[in-house]
Amino acid sequence: MKRIFAKLILLTDCNPTFLDKTRYALDCLLHFAPIAFVLNLINWWFSENEQFGTFMCIALIANMAMGVWIHIRNKTFTFRDFFIKNLEMIAVVIIGYIMLEMLRYTAGNNVAGELFRILIQVMTLLYPISKVLKNLFLISGGKYPPEFIMTRLYNFEKNGDLSAFFKTKKDEN
Repeated sequence: MKRIFAKLILLTDCNPTFLDKTRYALDCLLHFAPIAFVLNLINWWFSENEQFGTFMCIALIANMAMGVWIHIRNKTFTFRDFFIKNLEMIAVVIIGYIMLEMLRYTAGNNVAGELFRILIQVMTLLYPISKVLKNLFLISGGKYPPEFIMTRLYNFEKNGDLSAFFKTKKDEN
């Protein structure tokens, strides 16, 4: 990185030749272009999925907080495990979501693709959210969230039936 900044500085200096300045400019372009491309993709994705991205960040932070709470309560908290487990979850969520999004883009912009997008986002959000809810259930002694929600959550994790997860009492009658 220092070499790239040095070349940027040399571009403005009057001592290097025009050929040297051209070589420095191309070298800087080749190093910064991939970074700019990736940042542009992230910006585009976030503007298209702002609500999901925000909710995912909130869910990951809540999972961290609940994990700390449970482990301090059980006297099993270590910073090493905290960092490893949370980095592992973040990596799993990012890699899993990207792979599933690639499948969705293959399906195209149609009803099936849109339904799959919703399923992917709900599934991905449910990974950290389910851990938060399970910890809340333990902390509250099984009082909150209600047991019927926890049952639906465990069933969704088993079978992926999104409609059963969001079914109301009115729908069951």
